[in-house]
Amino acid sequence: MAMIAGGRAPCSKTARAGCRAPSAARPAPALASRARLARRGSACRAQPPVIEGARQKFDTRPEHNKAQAAVFDRPEIVRQFTAPQPPAIEARLAAIAGAVPGLGPDSRVIDAGCGTGCLIPHLQARGVADITAVDLSEAMLAELRARFPSPGGCGNDKGVRTWQCDFVDLPVYTGSADAIFLNAMFGNVHDQHYSLARAAQLLKPGGYAVISHQEGRAWHSALRASSGPGLIPHELPGKEALEELLFDSPFELVDLRDEEGLYLALLRIPPGFVLPEPVRLAGTVVPGFGRGSRDLAVPTANIDPAPLERRLASLARGVYFGWAQLDPPAGSPEEDGAVHKMVMNIGRRPTVNTGDEAATVEVHILHDYVAQDFHGAHLRVVATSFLRPEMKFDSLAALQKRIKADIGIARSQLDSPELGAAAGDASFERRA
Repeated sequence: MAMIAGGRAPCSKTARAGCRAPSAARPAPALASRARLARRGSACRAQPPVIEGARQKFDTRPEHNKAQAAVFDRPEIVRQFTAPQPPAIEARLAAIAGAVPGLGPDSRVIDAGCGTGCLIPHLQARGVADITAVDLSEAMLAELRARFPSPGGCGNDKGVRTWQCDFVDLPVYTGSADAIFLNAMFGNVHDQHYSLARAAQLLKPGGYAVISHQEGRAWHSALRASSGPGLIPHELPGKEALEELLFDSPFELVDLRDEEGLYLALLRIPPGFVLPEPVRLAGTVVPGFGRGSRDLAVPTANIDPAPLERRLASLARGVYFGWAQLDPPAGSPEEDGAVHKMVMNIGRRPTVNTGDEAATVEVHILHDYVAQDFHGAHLRVVATSFLRPEMKFDSLAALQKRIKADIGIARSQLDSPELGAAAGDASFERRA
């Protein structure tokens, strides 16, 4: 087998999903952060530097990412990133790395927009050994790899692995992380809402996301003003803006430190993706568009949304899971009238919507019914958990893959005693 630099065999999986792990590069001096961009030996500055980039936002994510990589691949920018940092900045980075409780030798962490790796020494100081470092810039990753060599082989050896891509394109198998850090990069992403949705999918239930900046929100805002929205499209969100971003997210806001010199938002996926209060809905099964069975091989029972209009307006659009009970036709087996696991989508189905289709409540019940036509039947659901927001996928195949993953997550999570207890909810009918 042909060998590459460092004596490791090439790993074919790194070419998938638009991500790749580049080869090793030249040695690097001490590391610095993406947002710091301070000159070597300088003190912590009150005013940020000007980073020349595009002055206008890009409509598409590929265009945006190409422009980001071009800026941060510049040798003069890389040199600024590799400058030593003042002790005050290192202390803030240590606070960011220390924000997630319980990290240690058995933890798996994703460092998104890692730059040259300013967080990695602080994560390693906590004992974290399994780190996936992701960045759009090959030049930044080359510096990082020189300081933190990758583990050998393509297996599950612990160490620092690098992926050159937008972190939202990371393959699913890189997920199930205990924590994902979005440090000094959340203003640079193309779409903050979509980035949070993908971050959630890369985490275990109970996992944490950290949105942070070691210079603070005001400093970041000044950097954005001087560099332009093409490079930094977004502000770091204040409390109200962050809560709005999280409205249709499985994340809960655990803590927000928004102070001079430090921005740190700690988000958590609740165990079991559990909601603060279950969502209870009931109604008549009505005809849908037929795509669940025909195109996706996932049959659904659609609850009439019209009587639920006010209730649905208060709910986030997206994928829920929990329990359902259908009143089956007369003569059906007793088991068909029992309470079963379910996955429910509330929304407008952006991947397949022709543009004028109203919102629907689609319930996929994890049970094989004898009867095939439930139109006019009464259906009750108790959603214990919110899995993800409504998302538009590139193809039906991608949507189908995600639906299967959603069903698998729901099936396993509902086996827990805590979520299983909701099968006995008072809204369900007791049958002899």
